Amino acid sequence: MEKKLNRRFIIALIITIVLFFVFFITALMLGRYPIKIDDFFKAVFTNDETVEVQRSIIGRLRLPRTIMAAMVGIGLSLSGLLYQETFKNKLVSPDLLGVSAGASTGAAIAIVLGLSSLFISVFAFISGVITVCVTLLIAKLFKNGSSTTLLLSGVIVGGLMSSILSFIKYFADPQTTLASITYWLMGSFEGATMNQAYILVGVIGICSVALIVLSFRIYLVSLGRQAAQTKGINYIFYRYLIIGIATLLTAISVCFCGTVSWIGLVIPHIVRLLVGHNTKRTIPLAITIGGSFMVITDVISRSFVDSEIPLSAVTGLFGTIIFVIILFVRRRDIYERQD
Repeated sequence: MEKKLNRRFIIALIITIVLFFVFFITALMLGRYPIKIDDFFKAVFTNDETVEVQRSIIGRLRLPRTIMAAMVGIGLSLSGLLYQETFKNKLVSPDLLGVSAGASTGAAIAIVLGLSSLFISVFAFISGVITVCVTLLIAKLFKNGSSTTLLLSGVIVGGLMSSILSFIKYFADPQTTLASITYWLMGSFEGATMNQAYILVGVIGICSVALIVLSFRIYLVSLGRQAAQTKGINYIFYRYLIIGIATLLTAISVCFCGTVSWIGLVIPHIVRLLVGHNTKRTIPLAITIGGSFMVITDVISRSFVDSEIPLSAVTGLFGTIIFVIILFVRRRDIYERQD
């Protein structure tokens, strides 16, 4: 069985890598101003002045947002996978410990204060990390170290941050500030810059490499405390390390583009459906499939109407459809577990 899954993993990885690059290049050509394939290659690989407009569109507008889309897709997919494996709960998502709610609150505060987009991202990131630290602190007070306690702490703190966000929205100027907060919460890559893309590539790239290196230990942690300790793994240390990396991935992803729903829930299920539960296989595929999915989402959000469709609207639509399909495919396993 393992040989079959490994063979399937290699085939799936090769296919998804090829598809990722195809989707990435296609995303640079598609949009409200489509670029022909011959003009695209002239703009990218030559100094032909006749395609200067196309070169500007690719370099200044589409390249940074496509890179950001790929990185956010990778970050949220990996984060969702890590949380689901660590907490042994296939229904948790990257906002599990309140990081998304905290980031949203921080961004709303920055918007109300009239700060620039840079400070909005900084406030969102810091607030998201602080929220998770508060969640861990509350869970620590119970002194039982159970996953359920940590989950409940996340629900409590996330609910608190959502309430604070509601107060901020209530007192915000309905003509200007409230609209900005609402639009940020729905997610968009409209203001993407290369500097933001470089930050995402650096942080998410380093985290991705670290997770691939630690994939076997992550798999042992997902089996539970006893299995991990039997193999000589420091369960507590690696558990909190995994949670820390997942939190960093989520916070750095949402702080630049706003909250993006469903991707961190659905992509891990797709990956496990293809190659099983071993994180040595699921982590690389979460990278390629998650990045591809978000690139496609971004193309859809900016290509069909004059104003951009919010990312969460697109991911929510396709995410629910995909999740229903996954449930249908896995219905026998679900019935067997109930029996």
